[in-house]
Amino acid sequence: TALSGKKILVVEDEWMIAQHLAMLLEELECKVVGPVANVADALAKLAEGDIDCALIDANLNGTSSAAIVDALNTACLPFIMVTGYSGLELPTEAMNAAPRLKKPFADYELRKTLLGVIEPRL
Repeated sequence: TALSGKKILVVEDEWMIAQHLAMLLEELECKVVGPVANVADALAKLAEGDIDCALIDANLNGTSSAAIVDALNTACLPFIMVTGYSGLELPTEAMNAAPRLKKPFADYELRKTLLGVIEPRL
């Protein structure tokens, strides 16, 4: 599939959700980077390079993930906000403009949303 071998950074502070995302990505034949639970670790993974896309929780233990979004935009890398926030409640315009998976979501929604950000880049 178009997702096979794609390296997806998972940025999520809730361990069970991070593990679930990693499992779903592996089922889609993606390579999971992380998961990481904070801004510093996410930025370090981005600095290492070789990431195709990122799944980002908007709120990481009370800290906005806006710095991660800025780094992804600078690197021209696609990302998806995975959040419980609805509507235009996210801290920055870039976060609100990104594709969004609203927690909880169905497995097929992850696949569809990932394909929507990755396939146009192929």
